[in-house]
Amino acid sequence: MTIRKQISFITAALLVLCFSVASFSQTVAELEKQRKQKEKEIELTKKLINETGIKEKKSLDYLNVLNVQIETRESLINTVRQELRYINEEITDTKDIVESMEKDLQTLKAEYASMVRFAYKTKNNYTKLGFIFSAESFNQSYKRLKLLQNYSEFRKKQMELILETKATIEEKLTELEKKKQKQLKLLNIQNSEKENLIKDKSGQAQLLGNLKKEKSKLKKDLAKKEKIKKDLNKKIEQIILDEFKRNSKKSNSGTFELTPEAAQLSNDFVNNKGKLPWPIEKGVISENFGRHKHPTLDIDVVVNGIKFICPKGSEARAIFNGTVTRVFPIPGAGNSVLVNHGMYYTVYSNLDVVYVKMGEQITTKFKLGKIRYDQSSGKTEMELQIWKLKGAQQPDKQNPAYWIYKK
Repeated sequence: MTIRKQISFITAALLVLCFSVASFSQTVAELEKQRKQKEKEIELTKKLINETGIKEKKSLDYLNVLNVQIETRESLINTVRQELRYINEEITDTKDIVESMEKDLQTLKAEYASMVRFAYKTKNNYTKLGFIFSAESFNQSYKRLKLLQNYSEFRKKQMELILETKATIEEKLTELEKKKQKQLKLLNIQNSEKENLIKDKSGQAQLLGNLKKEKSKLKKDLAKKEKIKKDLNKKIEQIILDEFKRNSKKSNSGTFELTPEAAQLSNDFVNNKGKLPWPIEKGVISENFGRHKHPTLDIDVVVNGIKFICPKGSEARAIFNGTVTRVFPIPGAGNSVLVNHGMYYTVYSNLDVVYVKMGEQITTKFKLGKIRYDQSSGKTEMELQIWKLKGAQQPDKQNPAYWIYKK
């Protein structure tokens, strides 16, 4: 291998290593951030289960929160597996580079030994001069002279470079091996905890079986909740339509239009879609938007927003700038606050104490009120709804999951 090829190989190897390490570090850092976030969510869920009364109530609420924890833990385990996969790939790549450099190092040693033998043969001045002046041209003689002067020192430096690079790679390899062991241990722990959660969920199957036997009671409770939901939706729709007609102007075509200020607020709200904060500081989603099967009754249940379970004493907060349009009570569901964002409205339900009043201008994360604690279920739960106005017609329900930040 020529000196130029050796230098090219070393440069290429170092570039590959640097690029690989940089790309690997960025990917693993992102996964590590995700893992830590999921670990926080799991700890929060466990805290909610322990602090609230839902575990003692042995209710469907407890099962819902437990399912959230199981799903989060499964996602966490997948993230750990991804981290482990990247680490294994990096270890393999680094080993290949080390092996290649070790082969090159052996070549350098052999060439260095040959150089030493050559230097020994040309150790007297006569032999050196003969080697120099036996050249076919003056230019070649000069090159031979420079070769004799620099060859030994150059070879030593190249060998030192290879040894230093090899040591650096081996150090990185040792670091990755340690991280691999750490991740394997973490994966074992998470799998063990997942098994425990699955056992808890299995224990709830018996509870579900007992609840299914009480269909009449469940249907009665569900009918009560459906009435509350219907009253809330009817109230919201009427308030939104009244407010729209009161605050908008009529166009030449006879339809209603938003004022320029309201239109700008709507645009700002839309531009932040998917980035809006949660309506609570801490908590988990206990029920998602849309139609889904009731866990014990063979019927469909429709949820108009997203429900959150949070620690006792939690407060609801606005997800965007706006104006408090109305504060109104719903029997069995505490108080509700409706906030206008131009063409959009957000509703925060099941509040015990309300901090704001009608007409008040609020900002993002502004505290709206204290969430109601339900003694019978042992939970503190609120619901967020988002509505879009479609002219002087019936408002359209939006899925809040598309608007708030995805943890």
